[in-house]
This record gives sequence, structure tokens and C-alpha cells, in this order.
Amino acid sequence: MCGIGGYFLRPGGTAPADILDRMQAALAHRGPDGSGRYTDAVTGLVHTRLSIVDLAKGAQPFIASNEDGGKVLIANGEIYNHSALRESHCQGYSFTSGSDCETMLALWARHGNQALLRLRGMYAAALYDPEGGEAVLIRDPFGIKPLYICETGDGIFFASEQGALRAAGIGKARPDALHAGCIIDRQFAPDDLPAFADIRRLAPGEMLSIREGRIVESRRDTPLDTATRLTDGTPETFQQQLQDSVEAHLMADVPLGLFFSGGVDSSAILAAMSDLRHRDGSAAPLLTYTVRFDRGGDDETATAREIATGEGAEFVDVPYGKTDFLADAGLAALACDDAAADYAILPTLHLARRAVRDVKVALSGEGGDEFFGGYGRYRAGLRAVGAKFPTRPGAALRSGVLRGDVASRLMARYSSDAARMPGLMTRLTDRDAALASLQRHDIDDWLPNDLLIKLDRCLMRHGLEGRTPFVDRMMSAYGFRLPHDAKIGPGGGKYIVKTWLESRLPASRPFARKRGFTVPVGDWIAEEAEQLAPLVAAQPGIEAVMKPEDARAVIAGAQGRGGLLAWRVLFYALWHQVHIGGVDPHQPLADILATRG
Repeated sequence: MCGIGGYFLRPGGTAPADILDRMQAALAHRGPDGSGRYTDAVTGLVHTRLSIVDLAKGAQPFIASNEDGGKVLIANGEIYNHSALRESHCQGYSFTSGSDCETMLALWARHGNQALLRLRGMYAAALYDPEGGEAVLIRDPFGIKPLYICETGDGIFFASEQGALRAAGIGKARPDALHAGCIIDRQFAPDDLPAFADIRRLAPGEMLSIREGRIVESRRDTPLDTATRLTDGTPETFQQQLQDSVEAHLMADVPLGLFFSGGVDSSAILAAMSDLRHRDGSAAPLLTYTVRFDRGGDDETATAREIATGEGAEFVDVPYGKTDFLADAGLAALACDDAAADYAILPTLHLARRAVRDVKVALSGEGGDEFFGGYGRYRAGLRAVGAKFPTRPGAALRSGVLRGDVASRLMARYSSDAARMPGLMTRLTDRDAALASLQRHDIDDWLPNDLLIKLDRCLMRHGLEGRTPFVDRMMSAYGFRLPHDAKIGPGGGKYIVKTWLESRLPASRPFARKRGFTVPVGDWIAEEAEQLAPLVAAQPGIEAVMKPEDARAVIAGAQGRGGLLAWRVLFYALWHQVHIGGVDPHQPLADILATRG
């Protein structure tokens, strides 16, 4: 896992003389172990390295031999099937390392763009052929690893974070008010609603072919489109798929750990890690990290400790409270340069800070709900009468606090999205198709644009690699293809996962009512509301989408059900201060808001 950036110029185009210096500095947190560059008259590439595989020889850029055209690669990510691909597709290639990422270059040099669809992993990469003048930008099919581009009159500029492009002087647009409204209403924004009109994400699975600084072809790697439905699902098959995925995700030459909540997804990963450890006779410690809040009725730390220690894992309890929130909220906004107002960024950033003292890789349970039908909203969306879809308005729209033009435009977007939800006849006659439609909405939108942004940014801010065994070319397709009754059954969603887990790890109590993961951020904001409300209301980023009196009322009403909306408004105010106003985020929360950038 690393940081990448660079450019491909048009004829006559120019790039700022110090652009690679500025990109490298902006991406240094993603790759604290080293850096490398490649330049010629029309191309510049920079890589910052987090060393995970082949620590001695894995530095980038990789450059192929003259026999293979001197092609060049910089990549961010991991290729879990690289050994098999070397054996099957790269015979005779002159490898310079054991790095999994070098296999991408060999595959492309020998077989072209189509061969990149064989990759199993998480990745964002730039490939360049100096002889042919062609280049490729590519992102993994589920959007685990980020990549952003800005197309200008000079050419194509790209980076792992949009903040690196802006730090390099690329992208001049002001933040979009509709994007801001969407963040406040839903906590994330879709691919077609960027924060800045001149910078966009590569979509999950997108592959851009570039010639002379222009995009000449765009194609998508969409493995779920070709996934045929399975007729049945058994716990035994689930175990095989899970262990295969977890084993692949353990590929590393550095210590690994697990972000562990004691819930279904992380317990399943823990069980698989433990089984593989016993199978291989490994003596390596199994480290788990759990956050514990300073208040609230949903503390399941004791249960998580019991489960982890029962599997022979070391349990690291990481407390997080109001003092941490007030000190670090600005750093959470800094980390999420692509705004994601998920309150889980707060403990995730904190957990990463602690975990990186012991490990360089952490496995996490994102994707279990999306691919195995875990969310209650899927069951709500399948109702014959009174179906509720994830496209319905959020808290900001329902409460009427957004300015009229922003609110009406958001509602129009949501109405268009709602038209793609499963209709009554589908819900009545084809439950498999109806559930798949609801899942696909989340897999294409919520998962990459909220959960995976959160995981990538919060962990990479501290130079920690996050891996997601449930988000995987093989495992994800398996889960998505399962029939409806393997995903939703007695006891709710993720039925096959829970059935297996009940047998393998009964201490996890998978069919017990889920108590949820609730960050008590509303309580913390409410206790500071007298000071925070006028500061938030005076923020220019907030004034663009809300009247000051409405912003004050939202912060003042942070207690109870109002906490989530209050947090989203506060987050966007902080994000705007840090990323637009240039305010130092290494300050207490109130000081960031009080500073005039």
C-alpha cells in the first residue's frame, strides 16, 4: 500500500516544475518507507512506499527490460494471486523483485490491458509505455484503493488522494454546494457528485487508456455482472471461501493484526485467521484491536475480549472518549480529503494510531453486510407494502434545514435513484433479483464512497494498510451470487455467515440481537454546543447550504436522535476549514472553527 501521483502531457502541454515534489510531500503519509520517480519529456510519475512485500527489492517505479519495451509501473495496493499469475502468464519475464505489484507490469507488458482483468487484489496503478506513447490508469473492481484524476488543457494529472492534486496546484474549482448538501444529508457523495468539478474519482473497476495526454478509451471491470446465481449455499462452502480469502489477505512480509469489534464479520475473520494459524503451526502472535468508548450502553468490549482470547489472540483495548474527540476531530477531517462524514472515522483513525505501533497491516470486516445481505434496510426494501429504500431523503432533507435550491436538487437526484429500486412485482415474484438490486446499490455507491474511503484514509494517514477479506474478487462474487434464503433467514441478514459462525465460534453469539456500533458523538457535541453552535453557523462552507439559525439549531439539538445530523454538519464545517481555508487541523476542535483561513 502506497501513494502514487503523476501526469501524462498533451503535445505542447506543461506541468508545474515542482509538481512531483509537491505530490510526494502530500502523499508522504501513505508511503513513509521510501519514494521513487520516473520522468521523461511528457510523463512524470512519483511513488511513496509503504513496504509490505519484498522489503529489500520492492521499491518503485518498476521498469521492464528493453526486451519488454522498458514499460513503467507505479502502483498502490496488493495483488494476492501474483504468484499464480507469474507461473501462468509471465514465464521468461525478467523480474527484478518478489513484489506482487511487479507482476502487474509483467502481465501488461506481455499481454496488454485485457490481462489486467485477471488481478485479484486491491490496487490503483499507472502503467506507461514510453516507446508506444500509451498509458493506463486502473482501479480495482470494488474501489478499495483510491485514484483521482484532473483533465486539463495540458494533460491528465492523477494521484491517490484529491488533496495531493490540489496541493500540487492542480484543480482550481471551488467546493460544490450540492456535494456539501449530500455530505450533510447522507454523509457521503456518489462518484458523479464530486467535491470539485475539475477532479473526479476513477470509478471502481475503471480502466482508462491514455494517449498524448488524452483519454482514448474507458472500460470497466465489473465481476458481479457476469456472476451467475448459485442454487444453494452451505456453511461448509462458506468456510472454504472465507478461509481462501483470508489466507490470500495474509500475504505479507510484515506483522498483521485485526480490527475486531466482536461482531459477526470480524469474528468470522478472526476464526478463519485462527484456523489457518493452527493449520500452519504458526507461532506468530494474533493481534486484535478494539475501540472502547467512554460512555454509552453499547459497550461490548468484555464480550470481544472473551472471543479474542478464546481464539488465542492478544486483545488490545483502545479507549476513546470526549477528550480524544475534541483534540482529534480536525485530524479526522484532514484524513478524509474526499469528504466522508461517517462518524466511524473518529475511532478508526484513533485505532490506526495505536495499531501501527505493532503492525503494518490490519484486516477489517467491511463488505460483509453488502455482499451477504446483512443490513436491515434490505429487509425493509423487500416488503411488499411499505418498502423503504436507501434512496429516501436523509436527516437534513427531512428536517428542512438545507437551503431551498440545494434541497430541491438533492430531492431530484434521489427520485432518479429511487426509480432503479426493485418494483412491487419483482419483490413479490423474484426475491433473489430484488435483494441483488438493493445490494448492488450499496456495493456501487455506499461501500466505495463511504466505508472504503473511511478505511483507506484513516489507516493510511498513519501508514497502516487496511485489508478487507469480504471485499475480494472471489469472496464477493460468491456472496453476491447466493440465493436470497442463504442471505436472509431466521435471525435476519447474513444467515449463512451466522449459521457457520454459530457452529465454529458460538461465543460470538451471531444470532443474538445486534447492539450496533454507536459512537456517542451526539453527546459530546451537545455538551459543547453553547460554544460550537455559533462557530459552526458562521462557517462559510455551512452558510452556502444552510441558514445560520438552522445550523445553530442543529448543533444545539445534538442530543439523542439529533446527534448524527449535528456530527455531519460539524464535520463539513471542519472539512471546509481544513481543505479550503487551509486552517491547521492540529488544534482543538473549537480553535479550528474559530480560525479565519
